[in-house]
Amino acid sequence: MISTLGLLILLGARPAAPVWAADPIEKTFSLDDAQRLALLNDAKLLAAEQDVIIAQERVTEAKFLFYPEVGVQASATKYEARYPFSLSGDFRNILLFPDHNAATNDQAATGNLYSGRGYMNMTLFEGGRTLNTLRLAQAAEKQALSNHESVHMDLLLSIKDVFYRLILAQEKAASTAQYLDSVQNFTVQDGLSAWDRVEAEAVLGQARARDDEAQHELDLARLAFLKSVNLELDTPFKLVGELDTKPVDIDIEKAVLWAVELRPELQSETFKAEMDAISVNLAAARRIPTVFLASDYELTDEGFPLRENNWDASLGVRIPFAYDFWSQLREKKAEQRQGQLKRAELQDRVRLEVRQAYENLRYWQKEWPLRESQYRKVQGLYDAASRQSAGALARVRAMGGLLDLKLSYLSALTEHIIARARLERAVGREIAQ
Repeated sequence: MISTLGLLILLGARPAAPVWAADPIEKTFSLDDAQRLALLNDAKLLAAEQDVIIAQERVTEAKFLFYPEVGVQASATKYEARYPFSLSGDFRNILLFPDHNAATNDQAATGNLYSGRGYMNMTLFEGGRTLNTLRLAQAAEKQALSNHESVHMDLLLSIKDVFYRLILAQEKAASTAQYLDSVQNFTVQDGLSAWDRVEAEAVLGQARARDDEAQHELDLARLAFLKSVNLELDTPFKLVGELDTKPVDIDIEKAVLWAVELRPELQSETFKAEMDAISVNLAAARRIPTVFLASDYELTDEGFPLRENNWDASLGVRIPFAYDFWSQLREKKAEQRQGQLKRAELQDRVRLEVRQAYENLRYWQKEWPLRESQYRKVQGLYDAASRQSAGALARVRAMGGLLDLKLSYLSALTEHIIARARLERAVGREIAQ
């Protein structure tokens, strides 16, 4: 009998391709999809989330400082001694007195000692150091949340920028490819004069270079998009979206006030100022005496069950004498002043960013309708002229001018979309239509 493979060979048929040879599935992304994916995978945002977790755990640790330190300790000791001695400080300096009646000059006394202990230590007063430590941790937590929000906003702006620039690059590549096809069809026509042939070849060379440049920009825009959403750089994908925008009406003075109130960077600096003030208080509190309470209950014997017990309760005062007190206090005050200067500089920079973003938006908001109007006007004239008899070379030149106007209009449209997004980032909130 003839096998199935042999029958296929005889009939000239080819076996079906294996499943693993199929083309990879092309992913489709909208702007929301891209932003959602970036929020899940961005390294800076994930690191900022870990900073928030660290700050929250430090707040929890600071709260535990208000509780007494409680613990238990157990030890078993075997000793050999000729003279009384005490154990090390790790074992409570327990004194041992060997039995000299059982020991000779040549032989030391030996024995076992077992001990169990429960203890409690608690600070009653320390000049607010524990409370300030908690407040410092809470301010650091708020600062971490503000930093996380800042990274989050920067990421959304970055994704919107690369998304719409990729849409623009796709439009440019499609338009230049269509223009190149039209020029190539024109150059193969018969009946061109020698000078028309020269000009036609020159136009063809320019169209080809323009198409290659647009394709190169498209490849770079695709790589930038894949990098921004943290996908493999050879992932096949396509975008779902279009260049569409609307005019925005906003009061610049209100925008500046919003930015001063809402920008997470300024909020972070506010929390930094609070942390600096607390650090000064902590440095000043080093000279305040500390009042503490300690108690122990201990069972000690040479065998089980342990019958002998001791207990104690102590109230103490610790008065510190720090040689570096004034130097550390001056250091913290200098850091506080440094933070005030940085906050003032940051406020000025935020106001400048808002006004720059506003001026950029206002320019493109004025320029984009003008470019669109000019493009629509020339497009109408081109359509009307196409219905009339005209020189083929003049049509190609008109087509090139129309392409320039179209790409200029699309670029202005893209810049207006991105300018609006940058103003929203500078203000710290979305801008209503």
